[in-house]
Amino acid sequence: MKVAVIGGIGTGKSEVLKVAREMGIACLSADEINAELLASPDYIGKLAELFPDCVVCGVVDKPRLSALVFSDKKSRLALNSLAHPEIAKRIAACGADPLVVELPLALESGMTDMFDEIVLVTAPRRVRLQRLEKRGVSRPRAKAVMRAQLPVFMLKRAATRTVYNSGSLEELRAAAHDLLRLLCE
Repeated sequence: MKVAVIGGIGTGKSEVLKVAREMGIACLSADEINAELLASPDYIGKLAELFPDCVVCGVVDKPRLSALVFSDKKSRLALNSLAHPEIAKRIAACGADPLVVELPLALESGMTDMFDEIVLVTAPRRVRLQRLEKRGVSRPRAKAVMRAQLPVFMLKRAATRTVYNSGSLEELRAAAHDLLRLLCE
C-alpha cells in the first residue's frame, strides 16, 4: 500500500506524516528528498545551468531560488521539470510496504499513478494563513505560495480520502491515526 499525502501549504500534511512515522509506517517526504538533492553536486550543477543567479560557488541560494520560482511560473515549471523526476526515482526505489509519502505536488508532478491512495489534507485559507504566520512566514509570502499551488477543487478530484484540518492539532492527529490505521494495517 502506497499512500500519498497531498495538500497546500499550512494544511497539516507534515503532521500527518509525523503520525505515520510514530505508528512505525515507512515514510518519505518530497521536501526531505529535495533537501538531499540540494546537497548533491550533480543536482546543484543542473540547477546552476537553469538558474545561474541562484547558485553561488556551488551553493544554492535557497531564498533567492524560492523567491524566483514563486514569482515566475516559467521558472517554477523549469525547476519542477528537474526536481520531479528525481523525486519520483527515489519514491519508486523505496520498496517499503506500506509507504506514506508527503507529496505536495503530486498532481503537478504526474506521480499520482504511483499510489494506491491519495489523502488530501485541507484547511480553510484563513486558518492556513494563521498557522503560517505562527511559523514565521510573512502573509505576502504565504499568499504567493498559495497562489502558485493548485486550487483545492483540483486536489479533491484526485483524492481518494480527505482529512479536514480546521480544528485542533489533537483532532488532526486522531483523524490521521484512524485513517492510516485503516489504510496501512
